Amino acid sequence: MGTQKFNNLQRKSYLQIRDQIQTGDIFFASGNYAFSKMIQHFSDSKFSHVGFVFTWNTRVLLLESVEDDGVRLVPLSQYLSNYENSGQPYNGQLFLGRYNAPLDTSKVNLMLGKAADSLHKKYDQDEIINILARVTIGLGKHGDNDAYICSEFVDICFKEIGIIFPRDPNGFIFPEHIASDNNVNPLFEIVA
Repeated sequence: MGTQKFNNLQRKSYLQIRDQIQTGDIFFASGNYAFSKMIQHFSDSKFSHVGFVFTWNTRVLLLESVEDDGVRLVPLSQYLSNYENSGQPYNGQLFLGRYNAPLDTSKVNLMLGKAADSLHKKYDQDEIINILARVTIGLGKHGDNDAYICSEFVDICFKEIGIIFPRDPNGFIFPEHIASDNNVNPLFEIVA
């Protein structure tokens, strides 16, 4: 099932790795929720979600696109203790990876500028339907628009700095495409 390079990573607590996290690190989730399982099944991947990290002063923030909110910025720590304000941690595994090219300040600013411009853009429900149509009955192609599934959001931000992730033959991009990119190196599995 998908890339194996995130298997058997060192499991480290968020507090152990917090100071090692860098802006631009890529966050991957492998959820146990019904929607997560559907994504994992149809994309042949352990991953159901992807976002990227932004460090600001002493805060570690996650930029992501999610079903209910679209593009948003949340503290990464919420995944570990208060996911979606539930008082519970995220139900699944959490991972960090890093693109192997250094991100200098000008690149980071371009990427974060694109992310800031995208805040509160809608989640692309139509893209999910197109992906399901493609994988179940062989119909559908990706179409660019102003709404993003999680992997599209990460993709457009990294494209701002010249990093192009692979896509499937119909133009769709899943968390698996980003995770399996040869330039994305796994760092840790994050635990509470």
